[in-house]
Amino acid sequence: MDKLIRRIWWIVVPTALCVLTFQLYWLRTSYVSQEKSFAQVATDALQKAHDLTLVESVKQINPGGKKDSSGRIKLSSSIRFKNEDKGMVDSLLKATGHQSGIRVISSFSNKGIDKDSNAVLEKEIKTEGSNVDYTRLLANVLAMSDLIEIDTARLAKNYKKELESRQITLPFRISGSLGDLVMEYPAGYVAIPVVRQGRTILLTAQFENVSNLLLVKILWPILLSFFLVLLIIGCIWILWRIIIRQKRLEEMKNDFISNITHELKTPVAILRATNEALLSFGGMNDAEKTERYLRLGQDEIHKLQGLIENIMSMTKLEHGQEEFAETKEEIVLPTFLQSFITRFTGLPGVQITLDIQIQNDRLESYPDTLKTIFSNLLDNAIKYTTTAEKPVLLQVREDQQQYTFYIIDKGIGIDKHHLPYIFDKFYRVPQGNIHEVKGHGLGLSQVRKLVERLNGSIQAESTPGKGTTFTIQLKKS
Repeated sequence: MDKLIRRIWWIVVPTALCVLTFQLYWLRTSYVSQEKSFAQVATDALQKAHDLTLVESVKQINPGGKKDSSGRIKLSSSIRFKNEDKGMVDSLLKATGHQSGIRVISSFSNKGIDKDSNAVLEKEIKTEGSNVDYTRLLANVLAMSDLIEIDTARLAKNYKKELESRQITLPFRISGSLGDLVMEYPAGYVAIPVVRQGRTILLTAQFENVSNLLLVKILWPILLSFFLVLLIIGCIWILWRIIIRQKRLEEMKNDFISNITHELKTPVAILRATNEALLSFGGMNDAEKTERYLRLGQDEIHKLQGLIENIMSMTKLEHGQEEFAETKEEIVLPTFLQSFITRFTGLPGVQITLDIQIQNDRLESYPDTLKTIFSNLLDNAIKYTTTAEKPVLLQVREDQQQYTFYIIDKGIGIDKHHLPYIFDKFYRVPQGNIHEVKGHGLGLSQVRKLVERLNGSIQAESTPGKGTTFTIQLKKS
């Protein structure tokens, strides 16, 4: 049994650890995925807020009253690019207005386009019906100019709007610093590079309580993992209970085999001895001795018969096959109880006190079944009282619905850890490898089954060294 238990644990524990490890890995992967998704969304929102802020900042510039023929305000500045040909200089003239489109006019020196004459290339990009991001394109053009300054308050306001449109309401702080864009930032940081006055500036947004937001986003995976962990722990606990119970049943079975073997060997040995005495040693010639041996053999046969009947009865009760062979009778409780306890009062040191306080002393029930119940309980009370004096108190009380019987002894008592199991079949309170009191562990189990068949209940209370009280409740009808 111990080897089997070890094998089971060698299978269960690694399996549980593998499942728990997978759950942790899955949660970690989900968290990292949400973290990357948040960084991507926050970065995109910061870029859009920056572009929008640049475009809105155009309105803050005084155009000087210059308009083109179509009435659009024209803003112009010149951005110079050096070509590989040092003599070639390009000039980009930027123009914008309130219509949907961007007109970019570029003029090149005669060295770059045409050696004979200057050339002007003009192209208008229409944003209607196309995939061109007007704000992004215009912001890229404006970022090259020194005319536009970013309003940080406006940037923060636009960034907040962009975040709210993406269901992000975390507090943040925007800052700028010189440096290069790195591949990864700590959790809660996002950055975009912007070009100002020929220098690259990192525009950084720092968020607070990002971890809480990410945990909320993976709340369902966390709850599912928590449920699975609880389920695994519950299964392991149930398995452990089953293993412990099976181990206890194994021990009880071994004890039962040992006890029942002893119970069978003693009568058989007595019968064999008496038989040999009668047959081999001339016992048949002595009529008195013959009668004494036969009566002794008869008593042992009755014990064997009772033991076999108890085992068969318990088996039938366990499977619900045994029916009451007797019929219900009206029992006068004082007379009935007094009649079967008299056979115990003749035993050495036994004192059974009957305390009956009831108004209606008649009960409709099965007398033989009740005798079996009370006889087993009184027999246990006497056997497990090791003192010379063996006092037992049998009390009967009554209420409107039921009778209550108390069997109280002053015996060795039962430890509270064993009380839940004393009504189990074959169970005996462990006393090492030696049981000073003979028994096979069927008595209390049979009592409980019989009480339940009478629609009653039985309970036990005990204090080690002070005694045990069995309480039986039987309904009046």
